[in-house]
Amino acid sequence: MIKKKDRIAFIVLLFLFILMIYFVASQYNFNHGSGEITSRTVLVKEIPVVETYLDDGKQRPMIIVQHGFKNKKEATDELAKKLAGKGFFVIAPDAYAHGQRGESPASLVEIIVNTSKEYDSLIEAYSKDRRTDITKLGITGFSMGGCITFYYAVYGEHHPEAIAPVISTPDFEQLIGSRLSRSIYSSAQGVVIAEDENTITAIDQYIIKNSPFKDYKNLKDVAVLMQNGELDDYVTSDGVYRLEHVLSDINPKVQLLIIPETKHQVTGEMTDNIVAFMEQNVY
Repeated sequence: MIKKKDRIAFIVLLFLFILMIYFVASQYNFNHGSGEITSRTVLVKEIPVVETYLDDGKQRPMIIVQHGFKNKKEATDELAKKLAGKGFFVIAPDAYAHGQRGESPASLVEIIVNTSKEYDSLIEAYSKDRRTDITKLGITGFSMGGCITFYYAVYGEHHPEAIAPVISTPDFEQLIGSRLSRSIYSSAQGVVIAEDENTITAIDQYIIKNSPFKDYKNLKDVAVLMQNGELDDYVTSDGVYRLEHVLSDINPKVQLLIIPETKHQVTGEMTDNIVAFMEQNVY
C-alpha cells in the first residue's frame, strides 16, 4: 500500500509536471502566435501590393517595405516575412512605373516623388481595415526605396513613428551628374540614360526642387535608422552623414550604421537591424 507521504509527493510532482507543460506551451504560443504567415498580392488604389501578415485576426501595426530601382515588390519578401513574424502587418507596393505597373518612363527622382505621393491614398485605404492600425506606422526601403522612405517621412500626410532607409540618401542633390540620376525607366521599356542637355537640365532642376534634405526638420519626431555600406560607390554615404550631423541636434532617436566591407547591397545583418528597430519604435 502506498503511504500517505508518498501519495503527497507523487501529487506534488504531478502538479509540477503539469505546470511545466503549461509553461512550455504558453511560451510557444507567445513566441510563434496562433496564426500562420499569409502572403498575398492584391490591388489597392490600382497599385499592386504584396500583403504579408500573421493571419490570426489581430489588429497589427503597419510597415511599408519598398523595393529598389528596376526591381519589384517581391524583392522584399524576405524582410516582409521577418517583420510579419514579429507581429507587423506588412505591405510591399510596386513603385511607380515598376513591377506590374505600366506608367510611362520617368526619371529616378520622378519615380521617387510619384511613388511617395501615392502613399497617402495607399495608407488611407487601410484605415478601415481591421487587420492593421495605420496610426502605428513604420516605413523602410532599399536604395530607391530608401529615398522614397525619406521623401514620404518628410512630406507625407501620415506621420510614421519610425523609418529605416537602407543604402540610400536623403540628399538627392548628391546624385546630380551621375548616370543614376539621368536614368529614365519603366517596367515595360526598361532604362535609358538621358543625354540631351535640355532633358538633363530639367532633371537636375527637378532634383534640386524635390530633395527632402532641405526640410529635414520635419523628421524631428521620427525614429530614424540609416544603414549604408562602407564600400558603396553607387550611392555613397555622404547624404546620411550630413543628415545625422544636423538632425541629431534636434532628434535623439537618430542612428547611422555604416556596415563594414559592404557595397551597394542589402545584407541579412541590415534586415535583422530593421526588424529589431521596428520592434523597438513602432508600438
